[in-house]
Amino acid sequence: MGDAVEPVVIVGAGPAGLACAWRLAQLGFSPLLLEKATFPRDKVCGDALSGKVVALVRKLGGEAALDRLFAHPEAQPASMLALVDKRGRQLRLAFPPHRGYPQGLLLRRYAFDAWLAAQLPPTVRLRTGTAVKALLRQGSLWHLQLEGQPPLQAHFVVGAEGVASRVARWVEAYHGLGRPVTFPAVRGYVETLSSSEALELHFVPPVLPGYFWAFPMGKRWNVGVGTSQRKARLPLRTLLQARWPAVQGLAGHGIPVALQKRPLTAPGCALIGDAAALADPFTGEGIGNALLSGIRLAEALAAFPPSKWATLDLAATYTHRLYKELSAELRMSRWLYRLATQGWAVEGLIGIAERHPGLVRWVLRSYGVKKV
Repeated sequence: MGDAVEPVVIVGAGPAGLACAWRLAQLGFSPLLLEKATFPRDKVCGDALSGKVVALVRKLGGEAALDRLFAHPEAQPASMLALVDKRGRQLRLAFPPHRGYPQGLLLRRYAFDAWLAAQLPPTVRLRTGTAVKALLRQGSLWHLQLEGQPPLQAHFVVGAEGVASRVARWVEAYHGLGRPVTFPAVRGYVETLSSSEALELHFVPPVLPGYFWAFPMGKRWNVGVGTSQRKARLPLRTLLQARWPAVQGLAGHGIPVALQKRPLTAPGCALIGDAAALADPFTGEGIGNALLSGIRLAEALAAFPPSKWATLDLAATYTHRLYKELSAELRMSRWLYRLATQGWAVEGLIGIAERHPGLVRWVLRSYGVKKV
């Protein structure tokens, strides 16, 4: 194999990998970031960016980055979330602007990921069209076999390649773990002349715990359905087509959710984003926690000299600290997920929230929404 050894290789240039590389560059490193596709490339997603995403883009790039993001020609601000029960009752939650910016955004994933990649500092070495076909650990070195390219060696490897992560399989084997809980979802698009200012989540049987979603993106709406693993045999495509007969571009994916704490590291490697199973169990949103995990891993790694990275296990400085930071949000999300298993509970919650708006503000604060 080649003589040069990379200090750190990040596998996967989704939001988690891009954020990790961006933050490492800010901290004085020159990470190698591998992506099997080329930008722009699509990703099955609801295309909604939460207030947490907005806040973390600000952390990485400041106000200038936010200005560029909201100026994207395909970006549409989002200011309201509507929770709808089977009787059609709606709980509408408004997100007021914070520090002059909306606390939500609609932007197709192919456009958002490409935008993130374009923001990377020049010291990040992004290699697209580079697929890792094998990952081996020999001694204290990682050996990465690439499709159609010379192999690589690395002291530290970051798994950011999503639910099918090769690095995650290594971490799971190291700790004797099974695969994380993954919720199935199907997404499509419908053309419509109607307009709406709200992102809609419809909590209706038979998909509970789960929901149908409808996110307005001008005349083209992103619609979809997701449910829990124990109901994975539901015909989600058929259900989505029954609800929106004109839906097109159907595509399915799995959402690895944070129903429980999991080890995210082993010697010389760590997981971020969907590879770390950090998506919200109630909403299925994963981009915010993907960005956060990438940033926090970069900061934890940068606290040690590269000479120690080959055998470094960041369980204390990354995994434990990340879960502590997410503890309030995940407690709320897991409680709402359990509640949503019953339709009557969703209806009751909507009724209570209508009578007690303070409860709504408390829930939203747990999710990081500011000044509600």
